[in-house]
Amino acid sequence: MKTTSLKRQALAAGVVLGAMGATLLAPAAAQAQVPNPLPAGIHLGGLHLTPSSGNGSETPSFKADTACAPGTNLANVNTIDLAGTEQTISNNVPGAVAVSPNFGSTFNTDMSTVQVLAGNGGAESFLFVVDCRTGAGTGTFTDAVIVDYAADGSWQVHQDVQPAADTTTTLTPASQTVAPGTNVTLTATVAPAAAAGTVEFKDGGTSLFTTPSGSGAFTFSTTALGNGPHNITATFHSANTAAYKDSTSSAATVTVASDTQSATENIQVGVPPEQGVFTLTVDPGIVDMGTAHLTGTGDARHFHADGNLKNVNVSDGRDQTVPGWSVTGQVGNFTNIADASKSFSGNSLGWVPAVVTQNAAANVTAGPAVNTNAAPGLTSASSLGGAQAGKGLGDSKLGAGLSLDFPKGTTPGTYAATITITGLGGTPLA
Repeated sequence: MKTTSLKRQALAAGVVLGAMGATLLAPAAAQAQVPNPLPAGIHLGGLHLTPSSGNGSETPSFKADTACAPGTNLANVNTIDLAGTEQTISNNVPGAVAVSPNFGSTFNTDMSTVQVLAGNGGAESFLFVVDCRTGAGTGTFTDAVIVDYAADGSWQVHQDVQPAADTTTTLTPASQTVAPGTNVTLTATVAPAAAAGTVEFKDGGTSLFTTPSGSGAFTFSTTALGNGPHNITATFHSANTAAYKDSTSSAATVTVASDTQSATENIQVGVPPEQGVFTLTVDPGIVDMGTAHLTGTGDARHFHADGNLKNVNVSDGRDQTVPGWSVTGQVGNFTNIADASKSFSGNSLGWVPAVVTQNAAANVTAGPAVNTNAAPGLTSASSLGGAQAGKGLGDSKLGAGLSLDFPKGTTPGTYAATITITGLGGTPLA
């Protein structure tokens, strides 16, 4: 049995099929007219027909376990044979219904007509699959089932199903240090994106929050974490355990430190200098990186821009027995200021830290460079500079050269991000 490209002979609205790739579960009772390999990403066994067998005169109803992705315009059921011929065989389900799990409708013809349109007649099998359409000419396959036809035209749902697929849950940022009362936001990303369910955030063994049902990215925010380190995990609980398994992220460390001051580049935050205190301020104004330009060739072609971080001013007037200090920076995603739905990742930004002005003892050290598009790059707290224990007294200035490399397909416009500069007066540079 060879693999063929898919083609369209639609009875109703047309779509484009997704990529192929899975293991064929070929029924023994009939000549398999099922694509080999199966389309990638389908949930075999997630599509349910009522009735599940008959003599061909039936016009079944169907139910799909898995919700279509947000933004879906409509969904329907198609059948695909070995030659890759696809037929639309159900009534359309509007997107507002299809983006919730367990949606359904009825077929638009009886099962005998489906067999005539999709195959050659006689003993044969077909793949029935839900197609979630997000626009004209595009579609994504989700739940599916194999149907066997006998030589007399009777049919039944094939019983073989795929095992539940593995999922991965990733929690970002991996680490951060904040002042008491700071709003901490963590994002759990579940892959594959079609897996639907809830995410439970835990601090060690203590449950913090369980999200509403959804898919893709899940967010948790709190200002209630106490002083000290917190090892937070995110556990995905699948809404369809027959299709997707549960998974738990690695722990993200959130440290709440009482000797912490924070400021952002576009809002100046200053503490009046007093004898015996540690203060941090940033120069006012917005970091303007100008207009990006295309660079590179072929697949490596992308937008690039350069700029400089505003000066970060550190004053340490504490007694010499107090440990040194460290300063970190962490950036969020870049968002189109005219259309918040358009953005690109903050790890597109890289920097090369520098000591702009040394203190009198010249014992302040710049942090390491962070390359653009590193993982997680500057989306995780990264060292801008600092001083080791017993050093760094007096006034000094830190800065950084900035580089930005982001995809050439980015929607035109002005994009902005916030970089948070955090000074840790009680944490010396390692």
